[in-house]
Amino acid sequence: LIAAAENQLSRLSDWGYGVSTGPLVWNRFKPQMRARAGRGLHPLIWAEAVTADGSFIFRADRRNHAPFFKPEKGDDWLIVNRSCVLVQRTTAKEQQRRLIAAELSQDFIDTHGGVIVENHLNMVRAIGAPKVSPATVAAVLNSDTIDQVFRCISGSVAVSAFELAAIPLPPVSAMAAIERLVIKGATRPAIEKSLRSIYGLDKA
Repeated sequence: LIAAAENQLSRLSDWGYGVSTGPLVWNRFKPQMRARAGRGLHPLIWAEAVTADGSFIFRADRRNHAPFFKPEKGDDWLIVNRSCVLVQRTTAKEQQRRLIAAELSQDFIDTHGGVIVENHLNMVRAIGAPKVSPATVAAVLNSDTIDQVFRCISGSVAVSAFELAAIPLPPVSAMAAIERLVIKGATRPAIEKSLRSIYGLDKA
């Protein structure tokens, strides 16, 4: 696997993405958190919104977590207005996977006029016009193949933005097959099989 990964010279930046952590450190903004929706409020996206199966579910069901946020003057930098892929920054040792990702859709963002992403999530954000769709990025990051590649890079349960940006990925030219599978709503095993083929692991 390591040898196969070393042959993949692309990174998320080559696909047209940058990686950063969610901008909101919640305990610095407690007075602006709200339990209910209201005028001028935006959804506050916590790590539990990214589920183990790679879905995005808007929820805030852990202690001290509120589902909405009221930006004050000068808080525009906190508002996310464009679709991105959310990746949990920390996972428990007993969890099967280290990479747990989900697409935050443009539809959800537009419905709410922007969202706020909390600091326990990484954001994989398009820079200009991306060469691979956010849905495909999420599918690739959620694959067993890339999870195993990531474990070769990091033995920590933490997932840093730097490490995400360093994952060896296939070139854009090899991603057309994966894009087609994602668009068709293909199963995870089908996407996995295609990825393993790209990495040359189907012969292993």
